[in-house]
Amino acid sequence: MNTICQLKTKIIPLSIETLPDASYLVVHYMYSNQWTEKNREECLYNLKKLLQFKNANFLMVKSGDSPAGFITLNWGFSTTKGKPILLIQDLFVMPSFRRKGIAKMLINESILLANEKDANRLQLNTGTSNNNARSLYRSMGFEWFSDKEIYMLFL
Repeated sequence: MNTICQLKTKIIPLSIETLPDASYLVVHYMYSNQWTEKNREECLYNLKKLLQFKNANFLMVKSGDSPAGFITLNWGFSTTKGKPILLIQDLFVMPSFRRKGIAKMLINESILLANEKDANRLQLNTGTSNNNARSLYRSMGFEWFSDKEIYMLFL
């Protein structure tokens, strides 16, 4: 089995120059292998808007010349702790790069960012049936709160 140590990987922040590779990853995240060029253009448009949003980060991993995965992070604030909160919005690894340490690499980079800003916590949501992700999060020290529920109001 390959590990992250055997891959020539690097973490790259979102920029004008990295938009094409980032949109490639996001379109695969959203549409798997059934995407159209119109879908990719929409992803590119959304990423351009993300570049202007100052309370978010998008980090991409490249293995050699291949985009391998990404994480999207949003900053919030805990009024009860008086510290920032870093939220993992999206985490995705291309199927051919899974189980090689890419997701763990992105989460570890997120932990570094959170520590740099003296954040209170790193927080995420995942589907109840996403057992691989849940196992990864537990192995990295994330705690599950069974008494918490997520409510959303779509606008």
